[in-house]
Amino acid sequence: MKYTSSILISTDYCGKIFKTAFQAFSVRKMEEKLILFVCVKNSARSQMAEAFFNHFNDDPRFKAMSAGTEPAEEIDSLARKVMEEIGISLEGQYPKLYTEEMADKAYIVITMGCLDKCPYTPPEKTWDWGLEDPYGKPVEKHREIRDEIKRRVLKLIEDLKAGKSRDEIIGRKSLFTL
Repeated sequence: MKYTSSILISTDYCGKIFKTAFQAFSVRKMEEKLILFVCVKNSARSQMAEAFFNHFNDDPRFKAMSAGTEPAEEIDSLARKVMEEIGISLEGQYPKLYTEEMADKAYIVITMGCLDKCPYTPPEKTWDWGLEDPYGKPVEKHREIRDEIKRRVLKLIEDLKAGKSRDEIIGRKSLFTL
């Protein structure tokens, strides 16, 4: 018998036991942290944010998802159009209902400007971006909102990769808008 990294390993079964212990350690260490983007309909802003995050993020520790408090039946066609203009598809994405379980699992919850309509906003991890809802507005407004979301998502990814803590990223008074 020998001790390695606080794990007792039998020399008879060393390969199998060490591999299993290492895999369990790796899975725990590499557990994904969920970045959750939330808006009312989950048909434009939060969908764009999810797509940007998952497109530009190459750090396996983080993954984005989006949801809405009153999800639409489908993604806004102008949101799809303005994302496709810059080469990012919303294919495969769909509006999802925001739940308390999602909020609990999330590392950071980012509301798009609908904090007052979100029933589950854990203050220690919720950040409201205060973005205007482009629904029913011209394509130019969708582009403007898209570009602002992209800017903020890229900054968020930069901060996460730099190892900033959640408190450093969203600020101590996390319910305040940018």
